[in-house]
Amino acid sequence: MTPKGGTDLLPWPDIMSLFDRRLIIVMGKGGVGRTTVAAALAAAAARHGKRTLLLQTNAKERLSKFFACGPVGEEVVHVRDNLWAVNTNPRAALREYGMMVLKYKTIYNAVFENKMVRYFLRAVPGLEDYSMLGKAWYHTTETSAGKPRFDLVILDGPATGHSVTLLRIPQVILDTVPAGPLTKDAKSANDLLRDPARTATMLVTLAEDMPVNETLELASKVKGVLKMPLDRLVVNGLYPDRLTRPGSARRVLEAFEHAGSLGALEVDPTLSPLVGPGALERSRRRLNEHHLERLAKELPLPTAQLPMLFARDFGAAEVDMLSRMLDQQLAAELAA
Repeated sequence: MTPKGGTDLLPWPDIMSLFDRRLIIVMGKGGVGRTTVAAALAAAAARHGKRTLLLQTNAKERLSKFFACGPVGEEVVHVRDNLWAVNTNPRAALREYGMMVLKYKTIYNAVFENKMVRYFLRAVPGLEDYSMLGKAWYHTTETSAGKPRFDLVILDGPATGHSVTLLRIPQVILDTVPAGPLTKDAKSANDLLRDPARTATMLVTLAEDMPVNETLELASKVKGVLKMPLDRLVVNGLYPDRLTRPGSARRVLEAFEHAGSLGALEVDPTLSPLVGPGALERSRRRLNEHHLERLAKELPLPTAQLPMLFARDFGAAEVDMLSRMLDQQLAAELAA
């Protein structure tokens, strides 16, 4: 099925549940709430009974707050029912890969912990990124007692530009490195990334000028450079529409503004502070609506919308709230 509104995007297999993939890659500009959306998505998948791993790459530790659990570092930890998390980094990922290849810690230490070897490895272009991407690929294939250890891996990748570089590495290896063990794994990873039956790509943005521009550019690179499927879009941080849609709240604000323009509000200054925040909220929502229309036209993908949550301390309760909102929208989308 071709996404509604255009024919230039890769097909989206809408008959398949998002959570039936092996890998979901969450991508977006820094500051758009990419990690929050990835955490909400992981919580939803786990709630549906999917054994889910949320994998971050060299990220600031925030998942302990999002899931009300202990710190999440470079070792996979269980954070709630059906949900595990890890925040890997280049050295940890290389160490894990080295142990898989060399099997014995003494041999690993002799090779990978050698000062000259470490210096050489740091000089290899893209190796650190490839080690972290390789960890995500490995966990999609990892088994325990003869069965997949995880049903689903959600990769909360780095910000836009870095994520494209990260995801290009398997193809670059195939194009430049002689056939061998490294190219074998690179081909497996590349096949996974480009298979719409196993991998989904979710773009996260705010409905604002710069994030939307960067999201459109990212979508073009995912499709054209990475040759990966574009599945869906999440527009995060939307202001409420209560002051833009017809209704009593909008009429009250307009009445206040009209009275203020006549000087009537000067008689009762306690009413004046009500107008400023209301007018600001309305203007932000109108900006959001402008960019929602632009996204619908220029990036016609299945889209979920998440509200701006005005929380003093953003934590597990807010992540679960967004998770259930995402869940409801995905369910409605599949039922349509």
